[in-house]
Amino acid sequence: MGAIHAGDFMRRFCSNLGMNNQAVKAAQEAVQKSEEFDIRRSPISIAAAVIYIITQLSDDKKPLKDISVATGVAEGTIRNSYKDLYPHVSKIIPNWYAKEEDLKNLCSP
Repeated sequence: MGAIHAGDFMRRFCSNLGMNNQAVKAAQEAVQKSEEFDIRRSPISIAAAVIYIITQLSDDKKPLKDISVATGVAEGTIRNSYKDLYPHVSKIIPNWYAKEEDLKNLCSP
C-alpha cells in the first residue's frame, strides 16, 4: 500500500462542496505544490486547508463549517493547517487562479 497524498481526496471533497471545475483544478495544483514544503499535517488536513484557501479566493466562498462537514476535518484543525500553509500561499496557489494582490486579501491566520 502506497503513501496517502492530499491530492487523493481533492476531487471528492470539492465535489461534495459543489466547487466549479476551475476551482477544483486550482485546488489540485495547490495541493501538489504544497507537498514541496515540510508541512507536518495529515494529507486530509492539508486538502481541507487548501480548499478553504481556494474558496476564499473565489466568488463562491465556502464557510469553514461546510468545508469541515465535507472533509470530516475539524474546523480548528483546518485553521491550524491554514496557519501552516499561509506563509507558502504565494508559492502553492497557481498564478493563473489568483494574482499576488488577491493573495494579500486573504485573512492572516
